[in-house]
Amino acid sequence: MKYTINKLYIVNFLAFAMLTIAGCSDSNSVDNETPEPDLYNLGEFTDNGITVTAYANAPLQVGYNEIFLDVQQNGDRMQNTQFRFVPMMHMEAHSHASPFEIPGSTRDNTHNLHAGWVIFTMPSGMMGSWELQITAEIPSNPGIEVTGIIPIDVEASNRVKTFMTENQSRYVLTWIEPTTPQVGLNNLIISLHKRESMMSFPPVLNAVFDFEPWMPSMDHGSSNNVHPIHNGNGFYTGKVNFNMTGDWELRFQIEIEGHDAGSHIFELDF
Repeated sequence: MKYTINKLYIVNFLAFAMLTIAGCSDSNSVDNETPEPDLYNLGEFTDNGITVTAYANAPLQVGYNEIFLDVQQNGDRMQNTQFRFVPMMHMEAHSHASPFEIPGSTRDNTHNLHAGWVIFTMPSGMMGSWELQITAEIPSNPGIEVTGIIPIDVEASNRVKTFMTENQSRYVLTWIEPTTPQVGLNNLIISLHKRESMMSFPPVLNAVFDFEPWMPSMDHGSSNNVHPIHNGNGFYTGKVNFNMTGDWELRFQIEIEGHDAGSHIFELDF
């Protein structure tokens, strides 16, 4: 009996050791793991033997979308890649971009991918088609650039308002949060960008928002809301309180550099 117990102990110890070694091996190869399966694959291209793949959290919609890029060569992930990146809408008479942030050269901690974002201002369809134009510079191969295009589909939503002020300035107002409204206090995030040209959409850093949620069917609002204030790079954060489910409006009165920029409403129902 004593011998049998010692033998089982040795077998269990060896099994534990093998599992421990395997776990250590996996942690050392994290750079070459594939992206998490819950990401939505937008497409890829290959140039000079290097593949660039684009991902999102879900199918793209009009409004704010996180975009993630991966760069691989022979199955190995490239590090510290520098990007040039433009979301482009091609229409019959012209082409235009939209507000965006170029994916960073450092991989993020969540997906081990290069993270950026795009605010799409209109859906794909009869009016035109969207694509991601991407150039990647590979530091480990000096002088090598890979360039390609990934066609994408963008679904319609009510998350973006484009408007013009009395002085003929054009702006893009985007409702970002809450994505899934709940009864009670919700984080409120919006962004504001100025359309200087078809290709340039700098953030507006000094807007003042007067905010009120309103329930048209009940003819009342709610209390304890917080007006959005600038939190950096054209993004404004506040609070919105929904005291019941139903039809609501997010009503924004905007002032830019002391000038009235109008009243703008997002509708929702939950």
